[in-house]
Amino acid sequence: MADDKPTMRITTPTDLAGAVPHLVGYQPDNNQIAILGFHGPNYIGAAVHTWAATLGEGPAHTAEVTDHITRAFGDRANSYLAIGYGPEGPERALLFHDAFTQQTETQAQAWAWAVDNDLLQVFSPGRGWSPEANLEDTAGTEYSMVTGAQPAATREDLAQQYQPVPEDQQAHLNPDTAQRFATMAPTAQYEWASRALTEGAESKTGLTDEQIAIIAHATATSVHIRDNLLADVVGDNIKADRLVDTFRRCDDARRPDMADLAGAGQYITRGSTVAIEAITRHTTGSLGRRANQAASLGLDPQPLIDSINRDELRQRLTMDDRHHYRSHVTSHSPLLPNPDPRTSTRPAPGAGHQPKQNPGAWRDMDL
Repeated sequence: MADDKPTMRITTPTDLAGAVPHLVGYQPDNNQIAILGFHGPNYIGAAVHTWAATLGEGPAHTAEVTDHITRAFGDRANSYLAIGYGPEGPERALLFHDAFTQQTETQAQAWAWAVDNDLLQVFSPGRGWSPEANLEDTAGTEYSMVTGAQPAATREDLAQQYQPVPEDQQAHLNPDTAQRFATMAPTAQYEWASRALTEGAESKTGLTDEQIAIIAHATATSVHIRDNLLADVVGDNIKADRLVDTFRRCDDARRPDMADLAGAGQYITRGSTVAIEAITRHTTGSLGRRANQAASLGLDPQPLIDSINRDELRQRLTMDDRHHYRSHVTSHSPLLPNPDPRTSTRPAPGAGHQPKQNPGAWRDMDL
């Protein structure tokens, strides 16, 4: 794979606790709780909950949050580890431990740990909290030294990593290539963009400027091309991340459309809600906004993934091809008047439906 990196060997509780910043992308602070989901011995994913002062304390709040988290993980996880940070970490971790063990529908196993000033404590029923263990020398530290990959210091710092590049670093299409691209049928445009995305995912150096520009042009041309490109990233995190790179490096005119696609791509590959929120701030379309809403509510993307019909999406491109051909023939006929240059607006296809819920209910949750 293009993004192969050294793996992090986890053999002790301190290794796992020290790896959390790498797993979520940033160092949780003293008012946060990291929830790690597992299926058997396999790590599934992580959520970070921010315990704001306005949320109050107690079992009722943690029960509501754990319900949100278990809905997000679905049947992919059957055990959870709650790690509380800061002086209040032990108490809050135990609240989550109790809430998870009381989830009668999931029968989930749960553990509680606490981290304060780079010192880890592990809770064991009947024995209480263990002595503090130092997190300075862990597998995560070694991983950072080998790869040079450092997690962001805060959630806000992580969000900054998804900001668009300055104008002088944006990727633009050569005018001749742009003119050639504009004359192509929609299916051909999609295939060119899809090939660019695949080649960029396979390359260790990522996407070239021309590939960035081709993908951005294609996405902005048609919602049907956009939706076919979204289908291309199902189950492919590298392609989803290449779409984020395209969003960041494309020209300003096409960025709202790329924010739509890149945000949705992160959602269906279960990317970070920090990334989805940061990206979709730049969209004016409904696809990205729905993806951000669903991610913030902890909705599992699997129903949306299951609803994507590749045959139907390609048929829509074929219909666009016919319209393109008729317009081309009509515009070049000396016997017919010029066609109306106005193009009817095509509604975005219903690739999936998410139930309406309060979009602001869980903005303090990172998955």
